[in-house]
Amino acid sequence: MHRWMGAIVVGTAVSLCCLSLVAPTALAAEPREEMVNVRGSLIHLRIYPGNKKTILLEAGSGKGADAWNGLAPRIAAETGATVISYDRAGAGTSEPLTTSYDIHDEVSRVHAALYGLGRSTWVMLVGHSYGGYMIQLYSNMYPGDVHGLVYVDADTVRSMDAVGASSLVAKSIKAKEGPDATPEGRAALRHIRAFVETHETMRRYPVVCDVPVTVITAEKAWPNAPQAEQKGWAYGHHELARMSGGKLVVAKDASHSVHFDKPDLVLEEIAEVYRKAPQNGARLGTVGKPCS
Repeated sequence: MHRWMGAIVVGTAVSLCCLSLVAPTALAAEPREEMVNVRGSLIHLRIYPGNKKTILLEAGSGKGADAWNGLAPRIAAETGATVISYDRAGAGTSEPLTTSYDIHDEVSRVHAALYGLGRSTWVMLVGHSYGGYMIQLYSNMYPGDVHGLVYVDADTVRSMDAVGASSLVAKSIKAKEGPDATPEGRAALRHIRAFVETHETMRRYPVVCDVPVTVITAEKAWPNAPQAEQKGWAYGHHELARMSGGKLVVAKDASHSVHFDKPDLVLEEIAEVYRKAPQNGARLGTVGKPCS
């Protein structure tokens, strides 16, 4: 049972519900649900209370807070941090948006929600799949607030170049379009239709430096993926680790959903980055150049 649900408004006026901070315990505290109003639209967040540091979990495309239900309480218990997962617009219980999708708006909305909670000044980011683009952009937009990153078989520009963003979008749209599309299906289409533009946008954003970074790549190939695509996908992860001066981890016998197949591994890497996180936040890198 969830203990309570509050509402927080982010805008010209911000009203905060009672957000208690608890000391780390052997077992993670039961999560609570928050509905946060950001620029007139409600975002649902699931919060596992902990200390003043925040670990934000970004799910893959079309997924939401539930994608992290198995791992989030373990992360909170292991680190003592406050762990937050959430539903993107139109997913789960977050309200849909009718505007055209823009990843800058997506990132700024979750940042505004964290700000309203008083949770935006010390953040560690974990991103699976499309969540990789989210945490890379977040760290570029708010570098001083970001103290560590973990990419979990994540989208990168080089990886998506290998897979072919345009062909992937065409297949996804064909699979989801139709008169019987659900609200979540329509939200997914809003995101998918803008994916090629999102992909090109991400070329402009470098890695960030001076904070620990771990890149986890799945060993198992995508179903029916040509070998060249699979090698290119993995190469993108190698490059991300090299450019950021980070650690590359191959998840043996794991598929794309590494946090489901190898939760212990993902937990271990998140805990390690958390322990190594410096006092100061990230520094912006330079496109095409590795961190020194």
